[in-house]
Amino acid sequence: MIKVLFVDDEPAVLEGLENRMYRMRRQWDMRFAASGHEALDELARGSVDVIVSDMRMPGMDGAQLLEQVRERYPEIVRFILSGQTGDDGALRLMPVAHQLLTKPCDASALERSIERICCLRKHLLRPAVQQALGSLRSLPALPKLYWSLVAELQKPNSHAAAIARIIEQDVAMTARLLQMANSVFFGPGRRISSVKDAVALLGVEPIRSIVLSLQLVRALGSLCVPQDFSLETLQAHSLAVGQLAASMLPPGEARHTAFSAGMLHDLGRLVMAASMPLEWAQAQQLAKDSGRTLCAAETEVLGCDHADIGAQMLCSWGLPMGLVEVVAFHHRPSLSAEDGFGPVGAVHLANLLVAERDAGKSRDDEEYDQIYIDRAGLAAAVAGWRRGEEVRPL
Repeated sequence: MIKVLFVDDEPAVLEGLENRMYRMRRQWDMRFAASGHEALDELARGSVDVIVSDMRMPGMDGAQLLEQVRERYPEIVRFILSGQTGDDGALRLMPVAHQLLTKPCDASALERSIERICCLRKHLLRPAVQQALGSLRSLPALPKLYWSLVAELQKPNSHAAAIARIIEQDVAMTARLLQMANSVFFGPGRRISSVKDAVALLGVEPIRSIVLSLQLVRALGSLCVPQDFSLETLQAHSLAVGQLAASMLPPGEARHTAFSAGMLHDLGRLVMAASMPLEWAQAQQLAKDSGRTLCAAETEVLGCDHADIGAQMLCSWGLPMGLVEVVAFHHRPSLSAEDGFGPVGAVHLANLLVAERDAGKSRDDEEYDQIYIDRAGLAAAVAGWRRGEEVRPL
């Protein structure tokens, strides 16, 4: 049974939530608190899986509450139900809320969000995943500059000059963005020499994903990776996967998520190589000697694979759960709660297709999740993609 705590300072709102969620009483253990302090007292009395809090509350607002929940109970999934938060509110919420839902929120949408995230949470809280990440608990948080950039990118009236001013505060970020703008993936045939022009060329999602990827690599920079681990190869592969996955989906939020997740899907490989070099080498050798997939070898050595580790890392950084879900299940999308063909499946297929292209030969069929492919009706599309055709599933 999922344990959910709802928090709002208005009694009428709490009563309305209780009435709307009444049909879930057999699947959920629901509790209600009228303030942030009351919520913390409730959490101290017993375990909770999900907290759903209003943003604007006197004394302790939703952002302050979720910040304390993150520090004291990092395993709890954190939702904010709110109206307009403003730019400052959005910046405060991004590091502490796993998901933001706009009020008034449809009850069925809230149900689906909680059920889907709890499925993911159960997957990531497996003892093997937590044990594998034990050595990284002191990893620093992403810098404020990143969250400032994300807040600016999310403004409806954001413009290239404002975004460029934030990026130009960081020399490495500036260099990376200019490099991407002039790469074969994005380059328009002319030299891009200003951050403002790079921003205008790349667009919001590529910028956010490129910057996040750089910040994650920087956060892990103090750890030494094995000599035969190529960070450049990993980054090039990830960028190609992000672009191909995004091209498989129509314009919209799903395409944005696919690009971002493609950029970050193999973060767990970097974490393993940097923090568990002996286990990483053992898994690499086992896969080579036995002919098993790398994920199977990693699971035999550690009890989990790099997808699990990367997803848990992103979750601990407070990244959106939709993004975390794609990273967690990009090798086995059939285990996810994705309906139809979406970002999880797109990144799964793009990852294999890019690897086939780079290796010049087909991957083992067992690496393709045939259960997902059949469920989503993608057999013909996958065959076309493997032949190098441009296909857009219906």
